Amino acid sequence: MPGTKKPSGTDETAASARKRNAPSAKGGGGPREYMKDFAHGRDTLFCQSCGFNMRRDPDFGTEADGTLTEQWCSGCYHDGAFAEEVDSADAFIHAAVQRIAAQRKQAIGKTRLDLKKELPKLARWA
Repeated sequence: MPGTKKPSGTDETAASARKRNAPSAKGGGGPREYMKDFAHGRDTLFCQSCGFNMRRDPDFGTEADGTLTEQWCSGCYHDGAFAEEVDSADAFIHAAVQRIAAQRKQAIGKTRLDLKKELPKLARWA
């Protein structure tokens, strides 16, 4: 607007500092608080059975003693055993495609094609 004076540099700096330290509109309590839910910050860990990107503790599978494992996701491995006890990637796709499609919010056909490409690269199927 004509005749409107811009705030001085110190006012802008103070305002940006207040904004930076304000609670997040997405429900976080402040700077980086949302990161506490991530097990490994920005590390990228993928399930070596289905390829799921694991970030939060509930994403990780559990051993029989309840400890988290970084190798398998909670959908594929819990309580020290695989959810789908199969011996080949094709059998795994057949057994798990509906669960994984729902998890990825994809059509079953697309998920099946993606898994056929992805699974041979993962430790369980290599």
